[in-house]
Amino acid sequence: MFAVFSILALAFSTFAGTPVPRCVESIAQISASAKNFNLSFPAEGTSWGSGSEGVQESFNSASGLLALGEPTVPVSGTYGIHMRFCEPSSAVERRKDTPQILVHGVSYDDEYWDIGFKPDTYSYVRFAAAQGYATLNIARLGNGKSDRPDPLKIVQSPFEVAVLRSIIATARTGRIPGADQEFGTIVYVGHSFGSMILNGIVASEPTLVDAAIFTGYAHNSIDTSPVSVQPASENDPARFGDLPPEYLTTTNTSTRATDLYGSPGTFDPAALAWDEAHKDTATLGELLTVGFTITAAPKFEGDVLTIIGDQDFPFCPEAGCANVHKEGKFYPKARSVEAAVIPSTGHSLNYHLSAPQFYRTIQAWLTRHDF
Repeated sequence: MFAVFSILALAFSTFAGTPVPRCVESIAQISASAKNFNLSFPAEGTSWGSGSEGVQESFNSASGLLALGEPTVPVSGTYGIHMRFCEPSSAVERRKDTPQILVHGVSYDDEYWDIGFKPDTYSYVRFAAAQGYATLNIARLGNGKSDRPDPLKIVQSPFEVAVLRSIIATARTGRIPGADQEFGTIVYVGHSFGSMILNGIVASEPTLVDAAIFTGYAHNSIDTSPVSVQPASENDPARFGDLPPEYLTTTNTSTRATDLYGSPGTFDPAALAWDEAHKDTATLGELLTVGFTITAAPKFEGDVLTIIGDQDFPFCPEAGCANVHKEGKFYPKARSVEAAVIPSTGHSLNYHLSAPQFYRTIQAWLTRHDF
């Protein structure tokens, strides 16, 4: 079931010469089920630390506790997911059957792929539409206008993989407001945690997508404890005041730049300021279960592209980011596996001055593989 609540733009209005696609927003009621991790720690009778310092301390001490064991707690439910389907602004016959599904990372929402700041430069949605692709831009569960259920027991990696699987299956049938057709080919473009979810999808249901584009991600062990976070309700009461303390966000502009951006000069400070003003949340459940999807996908037979910035140090631990060129071993049956490193770029690729180069790199790969 969908609630369609706005039609955003006429097909060929422009912003600084960049076509603005016609888009339809909706809230989809998505049903999913999975097995999550038991995060009923600390011990019964105690609680997560209170206040910013307490939650940060609890998060730091809990990080890594899930290295052992498997998810065993059944969860299921139906939740409202905010999505925006945008039509191509340029007709390309061979791409009319190939939408791109766009999934953001933690502390973002669907704004990440359709940035309101200088969108002729930073909006990937507009770029893709001009190349002839429809896009389905999703605010993940717990973010943006999507529902925000229990941030510890529900919003974890396993359940988010299940939610995205349901969304993709729905998109293939064309049951998305604004689509009006079935789609035979699916390109999934993820960023960071959105890429981790993609990896979980191609590992668990390898025929669901045809092209897997991982950005801001590689198969590295991740220690999230250095990330500076605090309860979103304390950080921005006007936006997040009603959320429980396990909904987190980055602390301020300075820490956000340290954690997500390259060195000064690789980004416009006004873009960072926009990002800080529009940032969203992460859940403690997500951050403690990030390792769940970092696995091999031995049965995936589609095409794989991995892109990271050369200053994305969590995912670029080797000189020249040589590790991303070893990703093929995780997709042994893939039709192709390629990687690219974007210079002068940190983790949040879309917000860097190199964003146009990043977008062109994706498009060149799609063209080369006939998508």
